Amino acid sequence: MRDSWHEKIRFFLLHRIPLATTLMLMFIFFMPINSLELNYFRPTVGAICVYYWTLKRGYMFGYVSAFWVGLLMDVYSSSPLGLNILFMMLLVMVTNWLTRYFQSASFNVCWALFAAVGLGQILLKWVILTAYFGRLLSLSEVMINYFSTLMFYPLIVCFNVWVQNHLLPQERINE
Repeated sequence: MRDSWHEKIRFFLLHRIPLATTLMLMFIFFMPINSLELNYFRPTVGAICVYYWTLKRGYMFGYVSAFWVGLLMDVYSSSPLGLNILFMMLLVMVTNWLTRYFQSASFNVCWALFAAVGLGQILLKWVILTAYFGRLLSLSEVMINYFSTLMFYPLIVCFNVWVQNHLLPQERINE
């Protein structure tokens, strides 16, 4: 029996909740701050959300969603267009690989994995940006951003868990 059009729309919208949640959190954390020092303390919410949703609901959050998150990060930041898109898609690829082993892991294990993957990602991004701009960029500013991202990880994940428990169906729906 064929699904009615309102069931297809409901299915489509349910699968967009992780992306909508990620974009909403990014807009909240992209609010302008009138302090240059606090600007370095801004966490990379997009990476946290891409990692979480790919790990927990990978069938709802894939490469297309990561593309949109990366595009928004590229538009907001001063990095070259496409760099954050590449890194968000690489994050989805690595997280999909890790999902086989750590999907039902505890919060602390997921946090440690994110710390390891995030450190590799931010150091590679620092190397690419240093080569792109042709001058040595400050590693301390990059590390402040990394540690603020790790510090905000529990808060962002807590919100994403709430969204997953209250707005998404408990069992996997037909794809």
